[in-house]
Amino acid sequence: MSFRILALCLFCATFSPLIRCEKYPEDAESALHLFQSWKREHNKEYQSHVIEQSKFKVFLENLKVINELNVMFKGKTTFGLNHLADLSQKEFSKTVLMPKRRAPVFERERYLRSSHSAALPDSFDWTGQKKVTPVKDQGAAGSCWAFSAIGNIEGLWAVMGKPLTNFSVEQIVDCDGMEDVPKGEADCGVFGGWPFLAYQYVMKAGGLETWEDYWYCSGLGGAPGTCAACPAPGYNTTLCGPPIPYCNMSQSCVTKLDVSKFHPGLNVVSWKAIDENETSIAEQLIKIGPLSVALNAELLQFYHHGIFDPPSFACNPKSLDHGVLIVGFGSEKSIFGTKDYWKVKNSWGPKWGENGYFRILRGQGKCGINTAVTTAVLAKN
Repeated sequence: MSFRILALCLFCATFSPLIRCEKYPEDAESALHLFQSWKREHNKEYQSHVIEQSKFKVFLENLKVINELNVMFKGKTTFGLNHLADLSQKEFSKTVLMPKRRAPVFERERYLRSSHSAALPDSFDWTGQKKVTPVKDQGAAGSCWAFSAIGNIEGLWAVMGKPLTNFSVEQIVDCDGMEDVPKGEADCGVFGGWPFLAYQYVMKAGGLETWEDYWYCSGLGGAPGTCAACPAPGYNTTLCGPPIPYCNMSQSCVTKLDVSKFHPGLNVVSWKAIDENETSIAEQLIKIGPLSVALNAELLQFYHHGIFDPPSFACNPKSLDHGVLIVGFGSEKSIFGTKDYWKVKNSWGPKWGENGYFRILRGQGKCGINTAVTTAVLAKN
């Protein structure tokens, strides 16, 4: 058990009445039967018996973690098995999340101004207006930042009245070597990056291909279609660390990118940031479209349902490690009271969470959800 999970256990045991949740078996025999069913459900195959045994040990430990989380959150948020259950917390952080980072601070003129002159509606959701593309799965790669940036661009394009289009995440992962050396930030492919730099890459490149023309392959974990792309041109080893030890140039940007396939009319001309005031964020969400955000996602691995509301000490808002997309907001009334929430599109597949989405408490800067909010600016045509 991690120190953070232990701390949460002690917090709940001391201050909270425990509400019993459905509990997974924690004995090896029962867990093994569950593991076999889980493997079939998620089409999991391992290269050797030794690897499978080690994965079962991780699976068994994760059953205990999920049980602990369900007790800690007292039924307000529920956690359960999903396709990430064979990843230890360390593996999850290393292969799915990005290295921890603080939110960047931009020049004053970069921020959009909000009026706060009109009352916000009780709820708003771009998904119901067909301005959000289907949920994707980033797989075993720290490419969430690219999914977040592309999700924003897709939404803006649709809000302009254009057909809802899946744009290429892999183009960003393979080709974006943008950097901001003074801020100490860079886009590092499968090792993480920033949506605001991704917008700058699209501006410099002159456009984007569609998902169908330049499909995603970085995070497939060895499955058919997996690629071993070389680092993007301009990859900054000082800011990003060593590149992957092997690559295939025929699968990389310099070979695959085809500017003749850039989607007609799509032109990113600038980008903007939104301040940390969550009323401002909601106002700009309605006015502009889905917004790119980052947060601390350390405790979201097994999220299943509900409004995510961890104690502040358990989700450091100054330690961001995951890029996602805010698509809406609302309020929920329950026996626990009324809670305002953000609706957020994730990139861990449609079987994760609430059909690929999650809700997180709105108005308290939970997990840093309000600290790195950005949007591209598209040319009107």
